Amino acid sequence: MKAFFNSQSYRRVAYFFPIQLLLVHLKKNQGLLIFWLVLFGFISRTILARYGVPFLFLNPEYLEQSGFLAYFFVGFSCGGFIMAFNISSYIINSFRFPFLATLTNPFLKYCLNNCILPLAFLAIYTVQIYSFQHNDQITGGLETLADMAGFHFGVFSFVFLSLSYFFRTNSDIYHMFGIRPSDSEDRTRGRVNRVAMKRNMEWKRLTGRESRDWHVETYISNFRRIKVARDVGHYDKEVLHRVFRQNHRNAAWFEWCVVGTLLVLGFFREVPFFALPAGSSIFLMFTMYLMLFSALHAWLRGWSTTVTLLILFAINLLFQNPFIYPDTRALGLDYRPKPAAYTDSVLHQLSHADSIQHRDFDHTINILDRWRLKNSPSTDKSGHKPKLILINTSGGGLRSTLWTFCVLQRADSITNGAFWSHTQLITGASGGMIGAAFFRELAWLEQQKRIPNCHDQTLRRNMSRDLLNQVAFSMAVNDLFLRTQRVVIGENRYKKDRGYAFENALNNNTAHVMDKAIRDYAQPEADSRMPMMILSPTVANDGRRMYISPQPVSYLTRYSDSDSITRVPLEDGIEFSRLFANHNPGNLRFTTALRMSASFPFVTPFISLPSEPMIELMDAGARDNFGLETTLKFLYTFRNWISSNTSGVVILQLRDRYKRIHTDAGGSKTLFETFSTPIDALYGNLFHIQDFNNDGLYQYASRWYDGKIEVLEFQLNNTLRDNISLSWHLTNREKQKVYESLDVTENKASFKRLRELLDQH
Repeated sequence: MKAFFNSQSYRRVAYFFPIQLLLVHLKKNQGLLIFWLVLFGFISRTILARYGVPFLFLNPEYLEQSGFLAYFFVGFSCGGFIMAFNISSYIINSFRFPFLATLTNPFLKYCLNNCILPLAFLAIYTVQIYSFQHNDQITGGLETLADMAGFHFGVFSFVFLSLSYFFRTNSDIYHMFGIRPSDSEDRTRGRVNRVAMKRNMEWKRLTGRESRDWHVETYISNFRRIKVARDVGHYDKEVLHRVFRQNHRNAAWFEWCVVGTLLVLGFFREVPFFALPAGSSIFLMFTMYLMLFSALHAWLRGWSTTVTLLILFAINLLFQNPFIYPDTRALGLDYRPKPAAYTDSVLHQLSHADSIQHRDFDHTINILDRWRLKNSPSTDKSGHKPKLILINTSGGGLRSTLWTFCVLQRADSITNGAFWSHTQLITGASGGMIGAAFFRELAWLEQQKRIPNCHDQTLRRNMSRDLLNQVAFSMAVNDLFLRTQRVVIGENRYKKDRGYAFENALNNNTAHVMDKAIRDYAQPEADSRMPMMILSPTVANDGRRMYISPQPVSYLTRYSDSDSITRVPLEDGIEFSRLFANHNPGNLRFTTALRMSASFPFVTPFISLPSEPMIELMDAGARDNFGLETTLKFLYTFRNWISSNTSGVVILQLRDRYKRIHTDAGGSKTLFETFSTPIDALYGNLFHIQDFNNDGLYQYASRWYDGKIEVLEFQLNNTLRDNISLSWHLTNREKQKVYESLDVTENKASFKRLRELLDQH
């Protein structure tokens, strides 16, 4: 055994260049490995699988299609990341392997030998694509092969283009000094002297002691041959250094050109052709990080880490500068007037202005009277009062958007339009409100004879389209750098960011039918020709609700006072239109209001409002993921009218998950799990806690409302074991699962009961 380990064959394996490079990365370049670990986690579905991030790589979409082109662009971006990794590694580590400078095309040789991580990634990626296509997408073999071919062709294309650049610009020791590997030591030294270089001084300063060189005995010379690394002891160190330095400069220029090209592409991100798959944008983002760091390293060498930290520190400080990194603003809102005072005294005054609340109350009573009149024909025939339908829809990204739209379509279709006629109010959060808003718009267009049928199932396609590609691309090429592009609305200008990209994608997917201002819905709602929709995003600063509606709804901003209770009340909510009365609130874009209610952390930014102190809005689901509290406040406020003019209330609760709770077993935990459990428990049970509270609110409602309330639940077939991603991108299988959930036994029973309730009246 000892003889084996001392044998020449063992040494040539142990000191094989690819193995030594891997060891260098493990020991010296952990920063480079972090990117690989994250990417391996994505494609293996072990990181952020719940949020559908792995599907951005395994099922990319380009121009609404998942096929050869989509996989090609992901592969092309992956090739960019691989080359960025090779370039960064070469710049950082090449001095450790001085024999490289004596080879022809040293950078190419380095890439060939730095292949373990890239090849392992490509192999696992290929297996995962095959597994996903057959197990999740159920596609044919030829289609799967085409997808894999597209990905690998994309990788090859970028690698080929970049290596072509290095072939033409990089020099080796022969091209720079005319020294061949076979030259003798004397001839080598003679030629070095003729070019009059300083010996060893700068090399030692840059690389330290010679003992820091990593020993290599064999390396991959080309795709067919492994060679023995020759001794470089007779070469002057300055000669070798000149070769590396020239290669590093070329690499740095290449990286700056690539980064500059990506930034230029950001100006065209709204063009559909440039809406690259989200997985491709993630590769691009990682690529730019690597390239920027390695380019700095090429110019600054030993100072690169210090300068990078200083740059990050400077960026952190400049982040507060609105000119360098402006806040995300609400499109349509006027930010020029003096900011609105957001203080306890002002909020108390707005919330407790009885004259305003009485006026708003009377205004909504008029809307309810028109709703009663609209539904009186069916009342006259049956002799019964109509049912009042209130819709609560949950957040949950695109899955909730599609689910809500599908449920409303079917509910209205099976009742021949009676369902929508009886619906008075829609509340909820995030994606569910987007789906409800789109159906409401289509029903309005049908009422105006502008479209033939809002029940057409092909309209589902609009709601299921990807909303993440433009957001991810904007994040990669625009949001992390200077935002230079603007959009003009009226007399106001707003910076474009990933929030704007989200709205732009939503408008494109829905044929711009919701590209309106809030005020455009005021008259149709007031005439009861469409249901009221109240959005309630959460104020990130203090947790209050911000009620956004084209109707005055100040009665929702506080709980009813009681003479029998002495307390210091808190203003639970703020009415958007009154707090920002001087900022043209009616001109707020409706899609921006929807985005305010669906500000998913890190994906779409929080929106800053013109107040002092400045407040930001976040997802409505942080306070009430189902909108029930707003619904019950409305019901309580108008309980007397509702009791006298209706035969009862039907609340439709559209859920993106089952209400029943799966209790995980306890047990032993790792050290990391011990630290993370409190946070995981709080976040993981957030919506369960809301369900418990909501059930209590239902129970207490029976004490102050003497009519009948019937709750019909429509639950998406979404389980932990067969999860539909919480994302703005859905795979074909996930979309199909949403459609099939309509025919789940419990949901069919709820549809049947809804029809029975409306048939009775």
